[in-house]
Amino acid sequence: MAQNMNQKSPAAVSRQSASQTKNPHGQKNNQKKSFLHKKIFQYGSVAMALTIVTVAAVVAVNAIFSALCGAYLWYTDMTTENLYGVSQASHDLLDHLNGTDTQIKIIFCTTKDELEGSYYSKLVHQLALSYEKEFDFISVEYVDIIKHPGAINKYKTTAASSIKTTSVIIENGSDFRVFKLEGFYTFAESDNSVFAFNGEKKVVSAILQMTGDNPIAYFTVGHSETTTSSKLAELFTTAGYDVRTIDLTKEDIDPSAQVVIINGPVYDFIGAYKSDGTYSEVNEIEKIADFLDNHGNLMVFMNPSSMATQDFPELSEFLSEWGIAFNQSVIKDPNNAVSVDGYSLVATYETEGLGASLHKSIRELETTPKTIVRYSMPIDILWSSKSIDQSSRGVSAILTSSAEATAYSFEDENEAVGKGPFNLLTITQDVQYIDNEPYFSYVMVGGTSMFADQTYLESNAYGNADILYAAMKAMGKETVPVGIDFRLFEDNSLDITSQQANNWTIVLTAVVPALVLIGGFVVWIRRRHL
Repeated sequence: MAQNMNQKSPAAVSRQSASQTKNPHGQKNNQKKSFLHKKIFQYGSVAMALTIVTVAAVVAVNAIFSALCGAYLWYTDMTTENLYGVSQASHDLLDHLNGTDTQIKIIFCTTKDELEGSYYSKLVHQLALSYEKEFDFISVEYVDIIKHPGAINKYKTTAASSIKTTSVIIENGSDFRVFKLEGFYTFAESDNSVFAFNGEKKVVSAILQMTGDNPIAYFTVGHSETTTSSKLAELFTTAGYDVRTIDLTKEDIDPSAQVVIINGPVYDFIGAYKSDGTYSEVNEIEKIADFLDNHGNLMVFMNPSSMATQDFPELSEFLSEWGIAFNQSVIKDPNNAVSVDGYSLVATYETEGLGASLHKSIRELETTPKTIVRYSMPIDILWSSKSIDQSSRGVSAILTSSAEATAYSFEDENEAVGKGPFNLLTITQDVQYIDNEPYFSYVMVGGTSMFADQTYLESNAYGNADILYAAMKAMGKETVPVGIDFRLFEDNSLDITSQQANNWTIVLTAVVPALVLIGGFVVWIRRRHL
């Protein structure tokens, strides 16, 4: 009986056999079906899909954000020199033009892609885009002069004018300036290598020249002076002045003029009386005096060679009324000069008085640039530097020689007539009060016209140009681009403290990975409970 219970009936055996015959691989199909329905496979598929979607999203967001950064300049300039940004000094000088009818165009003579292909053109391009973003009256345009050469014909002032694909045009209506790419950079005098970016000052100077009424700077003529062909005249033009010449025997000084410059005269000016003692119908000195009385300003640069061969009684007497006189000698200092002959003096910066304020910004630099005064006479200050005369005029030195300098006679270059220090550049201030408001006039005097020599004004290695720019500002030209400095390429270090650097390191190396880890942990927990 037990044996019969353990044995299957013929019908059961027949059904089992039929089932196996109908689906001989039934067991394998059941195994495959069970794997596809396992949770590990389902979760793995979801994880893989999530990973793919996340990576794709990151790539898409990065591409979109990069495009927006390029379009809207979403950059943070962390370099010490603020190499890629617009400084506050630009805002101080240009903000008043926002909301006006002024329309400045910065035009590049090639395509965007070409500009971005070179580091030097890219830097100028990015600066222009920064100005477009910061000021509503500035726009950036592109002209492909290879495809459309006629588009820039109106910017060619002469038949010989050359505009290249690297040229940059700054335009304000019918007025414009054309710059070479290298004009936005400063080159080392030693090997002609690029060492600084001077684009911001170039752009601001061009805009200032083309907007508003430019004050007049007169260079006197008629006394064999160096006038508008000089580097000094170019410096005034760059500063936004309308540079003109004036013959004081025939013309009167425009009341709107800001400054008169007497640059290296060989002959004296006409005063109240002629050399024979008779009254002069033309009085150049009186015109200058009246101009200063009406809050004008004067710069005088005299050369030892002229003083050695000519008398300047009229001009000398006039300058004595402003507290200074030229010493009839020339200064030599072999130990503190940049030339073998000892005449190219490395000047010492005055640290007190009005004169000191003209170079305060460069004196405060970590490495103070040299200021060179070549072949100069000593200047005697007739009043105490801390006193003022009855006309409320005060005089102070701007630059002096070292104590080791020696003055030699005009007649005998081996005859020492004095020991330093000597005054090389001075400034006298006159103040008048009208309705309790102070109005100032200034007279700057140098013992040589070579202070404004091309060698010293073109190189940012020297402080000569900075002092002259500061003098222009002190003389009332508030729109001189003082405070906009060139940016050194050697100094691209980040302008952040050690603590800030450590904070950024923590954010990039710890916080971001921690967020990813937390996100992964949350996903893992949720998967365990599904």
